[in-house]
Amino acid sequence: MKTLRGTVAALIGLLLVLVAGCGPAAEPTAVGTAAGDDVRGKRVALLTVAQSCDYCALHTQQFRAVADAAGLDLQVIVNDFDAGEQAQQINQVIVTKPDAAVVWPADAAAIMPSLARLRAAGIPVIVTNAFPQSDDDSYWATYTGPDDVENGAQAARAMVEGLKERGKPLKGDVVVLIGVPGTPGTINRYEGFTRALAQLAPDIEVVGRQPGNWDQTEATSAAATLFTQFGGPDLIGMYSQADNMLAGAVLAAQRAGIDPKSLMLVGHNCSIEAYDALASGDQYATVLQSPIDDGDAAAKAVITLLRGQPQPKNVFIANPIITRDTVSRCDAAVGK
Repeated sequence: MKTLRGTVAALIGLLLVLVAGCGPAAEPTAVGTAAGDDVRGKRVALLTVAQSCDYCALHTQQFRAVADAAGLDLQVIVNDFDAGEQAQQINQVIVTKPDAAVVWPADAAAIMPSLARLRAAGIPVIVTNAFPQSDDDSYWATYTGPDDVENGAQAARAMVEGLKERGKPLKGDVVVLIGVPGTPGTINRYEGFTRALAQLAPDIEVVGRQPGNWDQTEATSAAATLFTQFGGPDLIGMYSQADNMLAGAVLAAQRAGIDPKSLMLVGHNCSIEAYDALASGDQYATVLQSPIDDGDAAAKAVITLLRGQPQPKNVFIANPIITRDTVSRCDAAVGK
């Protein structure tokens, strides 16, 4: 009897298995909710450079919005473009072992040892906004943000197009307002600008540059120095690596008795300062670099990374030339 009961039980069990196997297939689970795929609760450290600059703050704001929507446990860590402080912050992050780190390098070269430590600790990295100075891109999973060499080249193209449009010869002196010295954006935009300008208009010479440190007040003083040194009849233009700094340059030009409209002024970012300057004609052009797009790309890249999904090694944001006629393309970037 025991043997018979065991045999019957086994047959019933086998029948149930077969019936279950013949049932309808399970519905596919939406991406982000499958076991091992959901990023909700994953810990991410965003190591960014500042909140005092509008661009940096908007980048963080958009990153946080996307991260919150995905349910990430986000920690934002800020330094004031201080590479030494950022290195210490990364050491502290390694101790906490987050699921991923997103790093905006304070210094293009100095960041490399920190990226090496993150890799050794097994913490995957997204680099945002500022491309490290290294030929070895194995230290990070994906870079998101501007192609700053191309951004600088776009500024050179805008300057040459503007001179042609005004019927001016492609000859004379140009000065440059740079950002924080040593930072990737500063280095790469300057490289792209000077290289492209030399190719497009070899008779235009970059005769001087001064750091405005991404700050309008500091840029006003820096521009005043440039106008004092090079503000003669041969000066035909200025490239500023940020529009807020160019606003300071316009003020410095006016104080020096120079009509800004007489110069070919090209900025960068298409920030709110460019809106008024483009409308008045004080500024001819800018190169769009949206902090919203920048922060959005970084946040989406870390989510893709956490889900184990493939993505490009480099995700560059758009950088069109913006003039008075096309300034509406900047609406989203400045909240219009």
